[in-house]
Amino acid sequence: MKQWGSLVIGGAIAMMTAAQGGSAAPAASTAVPQDDATGVGLSAKVGTLGVGGDVTVGVNEYLGFRFEVNGFGWNPEWKRDEGTINGDLEWLTYGALVDLFPAGGGFRITGGGFLNKNKVRLTADLNKQVELDGNDYSLDNLQGEAKFDDLAPYVGIGYGNAVGSDGRWHFSCDFGVMFQGEPKISATATASDPSMQGVVDQALAREEAKVQDDARVFKYYPVIAFGVSYKF
Repeated sequence: MKQWGSLVIGGAIAMMTAAQGGSAAPAASTAVPQDDATGVGLSAKVGTLGVGGDVTVGVNEYLGFRFEVNGFGWNPEWKRDEGTINGDLEWLTYGALVDLFPAGGGFRITGGGFLNKNKVRLTADLNKQVELDGNDYSLDNLQGEAKFDDLAPYVGIGYGNAVGSDGRWHFSCDFGVMFQGEPKISATATASDPSMQGVVDQALAREEAKVQDDARVFKYYPVIAFGVSYKF
C-alpha cells in the first residue's frame, strides 16, 4: 500500500517549487511506494483434502482470513473371491480459517473449521456367498457407506502468506488435523432367499458394529497441502 502521507507532502513541495519556477521531479521521486500484508490473494493447492483453492484476506502482517474449497473423487475396484467391490470416494470440504503470523513473517498458526461432506460408498457385485458375523449368506446385493460429522474443527501450522509484503507470488504449505468425528457406518443387504432376510439383517447389524469400532481411528484426519498464490 502506498504511503499516502508521503505522497501528499511530496506533492505539496512539488507545487510550491513549481510556483517558484523550479523543478518538482527531485522532490516527487523521494516518495517510494511500499507494500504490506493486506489485500486479497488467490491460491491453488493440492493435498490430502484433494485439489482446491482459497481466497485470503489480509488484515495486517499478523492476521489473515482464508476461505477455501477442496474436492476429490475416486472410483477404485477390487476383485475378490466373492465378487467385485466397487468403491466411490467423494471428498468435498469448505473451510473458514484464521491465520496468525506471530513474527509477522511467513510462519503461521491456523485455526478454524470445515463443512465436511466427505464420504465413501462401497457396492459389491457378488457371485458367491458372503460371510457376515461368522456365517455365510447368499445375497443379491450388498452396499455400505461411511460419512462424517458435517462440522469439523481444524488446527494446524504452515508457512506462506498469500498477501505477504514480499511480492505478488507466494508458496505455501499446511500441516494440521481435521477433527471429523467417528465415521458413521451404514450397510444394506438383500438376501437371495426372502425368508432369510431377517437373519441377514441381524448379522449385518453385528458386522456394522465391528466395523464402526475399528473405524474410530479415522476421526482424526491429517491435512497436508502445498500450493501457490497470487496477490492482487
